[in-house]
Amino acid sequence: MGKIWRRILIGIVILAAIIGIVAKLLEPEEYTNTKSRQNTECTITQRVLDEAGKMTDKQKKNLEALIAEKEQLIGCDIVILTINEPGLDSYDEIRDYAQAYYEDNKFGWNKANGDGIIYVDDWKTGYTWMCTTGLAKTRLDDTDTEQIVDSANEIVNDNPYEAYTSIVNNAATMIQTGRSSYVQINPIIVFLAAAVIGAIFVGVQLIGHGGKDTVLRSTYAKGGVQMNEKQDIFLHSHVTRTKRPSKSSGGGGKVGGTGGHGGAGGRH
Repeated sequence: MGKIWRRILIGIVILAAIIGIVAKLLEPEEYTNTKSRQNTECTITQRVLDEAGKMTDKQKKNLEALIAEKEQLIGCDIVILTINEPGLDSYDEIRDYAQAYYEDNKFGWNKANGDGIIYVDDWKTGYTWMCTTGLAKTRLDDTDTEQIVDSANEIVNDNPYEAYTSIVNNAATMIQTGRSSYVQINPIIVFLAAAVIGAIFVGVQLIGHGGKDTVLRSTYAKGGVQMNEKQDIFLHSHVTRTKRPSKSSGGGGKVGGTGGHGGAGGRH
């Protein structure tokens, strides 16, 4: 028995090592900007444009400081714009507005209409849109942008400043790692996962061995038992099909952009 458990332990260690190696190989390359801002066409120095008046002066100042830090880190302009526009009453309209605002004001870290993000929140209609351009579009896929927007919309009605801060932090982190779904795996968790898999495997083997039927029909019958007739009987079958409800979040959402932009929108 001792040899068996030693083999099991060795197998768990090997499995943990394999999981760790695979996780490391799948780890996306982390990005950190090393270049200074090159765009000389954009004349707007502010990054927090609170036209809807949802933040205090102190909150806007703190958010400006955070954005300046994150912009240098990832090499992307980050713009937060709040508005009160009753006419932007659809995802397409808020998307086009965000993209046009970014282009018209020539935002972009490396050039006009270059690397960057703009998040527009229309407090009159509740529609929001995050537009990604250049590097931001490359590093953030639809799942990333949708997750950023949805997370902000969950709290924006109660705390706009916290919601916009989360957008800046989440976007910067995801651009650095390259993928929001990537989770750094703790070695202890890897070993425990391998141990659980090993324990399940051992348990299945022991149960299968313990429940093995060692008495055959031929054990107590001379010459065994012959089955002269074989019959399958289908008594009853009842299958119920139900439609799986679709996952919803707030007022729904939309992903994608036009004219070289990416992004996602939501509603609160």
